[in-house]
Amino acid sequence: MHRQKRKDNNNRFFVLIMIFHLITVLPAAAFFALRDVGAAPAGVTKQGTNAKVTPATAKSQAPKVEEKPMPAYTYKPGKRRDPFRPLIVKAEQKVRAKDRPPLERYNINEFKLTAIMWGGFGYNAMVEGPDGKGYFIRVGTIIGPNRGRVKKITKSRLIVEETYKTYTGRTERKRIVVELKTK
Repeated sequence: MHRQKRKDNNNRFFVLIMIFHLITVLPAAAFFALRDVGAAPAGVTKQGTNAKVTPATAKSQAPKVEEKPMPAYTYKPGKRRDPFRPLIVKAEQKVRAKDRPPLERYNINEFKLTAIMWGGFGYNAMVEGPDGKGYFIRVGTIIGPNRGRVKKITKSRLIVEETYKTYTGRTERKRIVVELKTK
C-alpha cells in the first residue's frame, strides 16, 4: 500500500516535470529553430560554394530599423500631496529621553504647578516633576517632549503652547493650561 502511494507520487512528479518542459523549454527551442530556417550559415552561398562575406555586404543585408526616442515622463503633482511621505510627521524625536534636559523628558500633564512668584522680573513659576524635583520656569522656557513653550504665567495658571504638524503638512498650535492647586 505504501509503495503504491509512493509510485503514484513519483508518476505525478514526472508528469509535472514533463508539462513544465513542454511549456517552457520547447517553445524557446522552436522559436530559435524557426528563426534560423531561411538563413544560410555565414560564408556559404545558396549554390553551396564558399564565398567571403565582407562587412559591407553584411550591413547591406540587415534590415534597418529606426528607433524613435521615447518621450521622458515627468510627474506633475499639482496640489496633490506626495504619496511616499508618511501621513503622520513626527518632529525630530530622534533624541533619546536620557539626552534631553529634565523639563523635556516628561509630558506637561505630569508636572505639578506648586508655586507662582512675581517681582521685578515678572512672573516665575515652580513646577514639580514626576521625579520629585522642583524646577523654576519663566516665559519662553521649553517644556515637554513636544517642545512646548511657556507663553504666559498668571497669578493662578501656567499657559504652554505646543506646535505640531498635521498629516497635510500644516503647522497647528495647541494651548495647554496648568492650574495652580490651592489647598
